[in-house]
Amino acid sequence: MKMWSIHAVAEACAMTTGELSQWISRGHYRPSEGVRPGQRRWFDWRDLACLAVINALRKHSLSINAMSLIAGDLREYLAEMDKIPDSSGLLLCASWDERQPGQTIGLMSETELCRLLRSHPETVIVVDVAAVYHSALAKLPSEVISRGARP
Repeated sequence: MKMWSIHAVAEACAMTTGELSQWISRGHYRPSEGVRPGQRRWFDWRDLACLAVINALRKHSLSINAMSLIAGDLREYLAEMDKIPDSSGLLLCASWDERQPGQTIGLMSETELCRLLRSHPETVIVVDVAAVYHSALAKLPSEVISRGARP
């Protein structure tokens, strides 16, 4: 599995390593792989997808707590996948409505999104996970490490 350094992933997702480190230390973001003190942290494709989505959500002035919940739910969906599709259309949708006690978050197709929108939710945030992931992936350096081959 390809892995990237904290510096490469932070830069690809338009954040600083300090921000990302703080989110991790404060429990707002949990990377795929844990580390012991003094070890270098490495990030996989699921981390890149979650952090790219967080970057997209930052533009909407969501709190770090809200983004953390959304990224956590996204990680659960990604755990069941082998990769992000090459084409866009894998949509993360978060919706809020006074008729439901909490937010509904899920990965869906454009057809499913249309069905959701016909139900007239109060608030909906949609992120094209495939598009933001591939955009971040294109910004990563060509050097990667493979699991088990860490320097």
